[in-house]
Amino acid sequence: MLEMENDYSVGELFMIEEIDAESNKLILANYVFNKRKEVSVSDERIAFYANQFDQAVENNLFLFVEYDERRGVIVG
Repeated sequence: MLEMENDYSVGELFMIEEIDAESNKLILANYVFNKRKEVSVSDERIAFYANQFDQAVENNLFLFVEYDERRGVIVG
């Protein structure tokens, strides 16, 4: 559920399920609400997320991002 707090969009948490570095896309999943989204990001951001994703896998962790569905962007 999207809310507005002092001009700041608060989105839902989505897990990073997959990273497609060739096409600069993140595949996000929200299993609670059965949602799956593909989000295009910049070269710099895909490199950042790929690095964080690799570290998370090494430590058996899951990565989550805050995603604003209305605007189609990652907000946090």
